[in-house]
Amino acid sequence: MKYKQMNEINVDNVYYLGPNGSYTHKALEIFLEEYSICAQKTQEMRTIKSILVAIDENVNSLGVVPIENSIEGIVRESIDNLIRVNDLELKIMGEVILPINHCLMSKSKDIKNIKTVISHPQALAQCAQYLESTFNNIHILEETSTSAAAKRVASLDETYAAIANEMAAKYFDLNILDKSINDEKDNKTRFLLIGRCTMPQTGLDKTSLVFSTKNISGALSKVLNVFNKYGINLLYIDSRPSKKNLGEYNFFIDFEGHINDETVNSALEEMKPLISFYRYNGSYKKYQNIKI
Repeated sequence: MKYKQMNEINVDNVYYLGPNGSYTHKALEIFLEEYSICAQKTQEMRTIKSILVAIDENVNSLGVVPIENSIEGIVRESIDNLIRVNDLELKIMGEVILPINHCLMSKSKDIKNIKTVISHPQALAQCAQYLESTFNNIHILEETSTSAAAKRVASLDETYAAIANEMAAKYFDLNILDKSINDEKDNKTRFLLIGRCTMPQTGLDKTSLVFSTKNISGALSKVLNVFNKYGINLLYIDSRPSKKNLGEYNFFIDFEGHINDETVNSALEEMKPLISFYRYNGSYKKYQNIKI
């Protein structure tokens, strides 16, 4: 089921984790269509941090970042840097979930020639059993993205291979030596669209927050009980060190509902005496699976 915004979103730049052929690039293409985004330029970046810094500094811009994988969990670089942006107007505007189907690719046409495999650390972890069972003493190198690994392999000799998606093989003219090599076949990654647009209520929304609790007994439990009291379904919770004091944590939560819903507003008001820090990260429509 597709959904579109009523009005076109016009921006100067959309930043994404490149190079072309990455899963983030595919998510970008979906966001451009689904949200009727008209961008003067789409710009690939080497790191997630650089994407968030760029949209923080450039007001009329958007960013696309991976946030969570069904196998490896949260993407720490995204969640840690999202809280560091200075502009409080920056929010999550949407999400897309993509199936992850890794391929092994190389200049070589023979898998027996491969001595070194390059990819993003998460992709390498997702294919660990495959690599162990397929190769003896294979050398592993990490890259900033799967497509960056493919681009790098395109400049190296036939003893190198990359783990990336099929689109990357086409972009960098590499031979696919093996398909669907991820150990878990039901592997998906969630991507976020970050910008300054306030998204309207749709009735199928989710809201993202980050907060830290006051240093009192049972504070987190009391906060979670507020959501239970108002019948608000929590979809996700994770904690990360505040990086201020040892033992202090920020809690990231997603829950059903929109910031403008009456029940959500009531719950947030009741939470305030229990928390020492609070940041609203956006309300947006929950992703509805579409055929890609």
